[in-house]
Amino acid sequence: MPTPLEQSLSIILGPDSKLRDKTPIIYAMPKAMPEGWTDLNRMRYLDHDISGGRNVKSWLRNEYGSLVLQQPPFDECEDQSEIFTTIREPLERWWSGIRDFMHMLPYYSWWENEQMMEMWPHFHRATLRIHDVMEEIKPQHLIKVDENFGDRMVRFAKRHRLLCYGAFPHLRHIRHARNDIQVMEKKGRKQLEQWLVKNPVRQKQLDEYLEPDYVYWNKIKHQD
Repeated sequence: MPTPLEQSLSIILGPDSKLRDKTPIIYAMPKAMPEGWTDLNRMRYLDHDISGGRNVKSWLRNEYGSLVLQQPPFDECEDQSEIFTTIREPLERWWSGIRDFMHMLPYYSWWENEQMMEMWPHFHRATLRIHDVMEEIKPQHLIKVDENFGDRMVRFAKRHRLLCYGAFPHLRHIRHARNDIQVMEKKGRKQLEQWLVKNPVRQKQLDEYLEPDYVYWNKIKHQD
């Protein structure tokens, strides 16, 4: 009988795995807008994992109700309103994605597994560089994700006539509140950082992979 680790590896490496899927995730507002408003704007949201999406979707659902997940081909969707998306510092976002990936293989040095490293440095949606999505989808609005993200989103909503009452949501994944998970993640990151120092070729591959994302980051890194 396979061990839990062997089962996890089988799923991750299996031909049916969707972990590395690159299909853009675009949410549209419901067709029926909230009643009592005559000057509301419509807008769509392009969701990049580990980039404030939990809070953006919570805000949109609170204000507008159920969201519509658009399906490709996107240029044939009925709602062709402008698109906004959120941008994190690329390397910071990648490390957050790696820490998230570690939940699938806790306390396992997967970077020493040759089969796993054939996927380096993109293992699942949270480590997918946004460039691969943004080449297909061209958002009109880029919003910087940092410690002032909530205030920035409120200003964005007001400027573009989007509903936004009260404070912007600030939700965090349960892993941030679990000490055992934090210990595992920090240990795994430290070990991987040490491994990268000893394996500069892999570090170079990571740098080159993320380089296109800095084109987008540099556009908004000084955003108020």
